[in-house]
Amino acid sequence: MFFTKKKIHPLTLVAKTDIGKERNTNEDTVDSLTESNCYILVVADGMGGHEKGEVASEIAAKKFIETVKENILHSSQETKNIKFEEILTKAVEVANSEVWKISEQNPGHIGTTLVAAIIVDSDIFIANVGDSRAYLVNPKKSIHQITKDHSAVQEMFDAKIITKEQMRNHPRRNIITKALGLEKDVTPDIFHEDLKKDNVLLLCSDGLYTMIDDLEIANTINGNINTSAEKLIALANKHGGLDNISVALAY
Repeated sequence: MFFTKKKIHPLTLVAKTDIGKERNTNEDTVDSLTESNCYILVVADGMGGHEKGEVASEIAAKKFIETVKENILHSSQETKNIKFEEILTKAVEVANSEVWKISEQNPGHIGTTLVAAIIVDSDIFIANVGDSRAYLVNPKKSIHQITKDHSAVQEMFDAKIITKEQMRNHPRRNIITKALGLEKDVTPDIFHEDLKKDNVLLLCSDGLYTMIDDLEIANTINGNINTSAEKLIALANKHGGLDNISVALAY
C-alpha cells in the first residue's frame, strides 16, 4: 500500500490514561501526533513490576513516535509515495531494540505491549504486539476488533478450548505470548483498514476491554471523543478498575 498526497479531512485525536482503582502505579503510556497530514496514535501497556513497566511503555511509545516521524519526513523528501506498512514495522523494531537494551539489564526482564496507528486520508495502518487492541466503532451501532491478541487465552480460544466470554475472566488472561523487550527481535502484526464516515478508531489497553464488553464500548462512544474517552475510563473504573486504563481515539 502506498500513500499519495491527497486532501484529507482534519481528524481529532484524543489520548488518555488512568491509573485505575487497584494499581499503585500507571505502567501504561499513550501518545498522539499529527505530522505531514498523517495522524499517529499509540498505546503501550508496560510490565515488569514497580516502575519498570512504566519505563518500558514510555520508551517504546516515545521511540515509536520518533521513528515514524523521521521516516515519514524522509520518505516525503525522497518520493511522493510512502510505504506505511514498512514504516510501522521499522518503528516497532526500533522501539523493541530500545526496550530490549534495558530489559537485558533487569533480572526477569521488562516489556510492553504496543498497538499503534497511522491514519492518512481514509486509510488506517495499524501495528500490534501484545494484547492491547485496536477497534473500529460505529457509535451506538457496531464495533469491530481489528487486532488479534498475542495471549494465552487467545490461543485457547483459537483452539476452541474456551469461549469468547470465558476469555475475559480466565485465570490465564494476563499471560501474553509476544511483547516488546522480551526478545531481541519481534515482528508486529500489520493491518490496513478504511476509516469510513462516522466511524471512530479506538486503541486501548486491556484495562479497558476486560472491564467493559464490546457492546458497552460501542454504546459509550459518540461524536465527541473527548467526552467518550472520559466516559470509557469512568465506566471501566465503575466496573472495578482492576488495571491501568488507556484509550486513544481518532474521529
